Amino acid sequence: MSEYAEIINGSISRFLDIADEIHQMWVSTNNPKASVYRIVENDSYPQINEYQAVDVDYAIMPNKVIRLYIVRNKTPDELRKVWTAYEFLLRFTQQERATLRQAAQTDELVADFSQLLGAAQEVISDDPVTLQALDYLVYAGYITNDRKNEILDTV
Repeated sequence: MSEYAEIINGSISRFLDIADEIHQMWVSTNNPKASVYRIVENDSYPQINEYQAVDVDYAIMPNKVIRLYIVRNKTPDELRKVWTAYEFLLRFTQQERATLRQAAQTDELVADFSQLLGAAQEVISDDPVTLQALDYLVYAGYITNDRKNEILDTV
């Protein structure tokens, strides 16, 4: 069995599994089905990184269909990460969490972030409040910019 594409009016109508022997019989007997059902060949699957996605397209040829894999950059929605507040806090090291608890006692912005985090149902990686809070933690020296990127999973 192989995968075949049914071509109607120059477009793929559907995909079917057809025994190769049956298709060969259609070819050898000049059955019109031989040109309607074209074997599907896969292009090589590309290597991608976590910031890329693969879309599938098809090239219809006279006697086959080629499944093409097209690499593209992920959209902001695809790159967005969502964590529970607990999951987000676990992205910080134990020492970083201790530092932030201590800082919250004297730094009103850290205290505000901690309070918001405690009330959050979820933390979203590209939410402006999340980004502002982490930028402030970097600015104030509580974490490094590299750690911010690790916490947001953007490295």
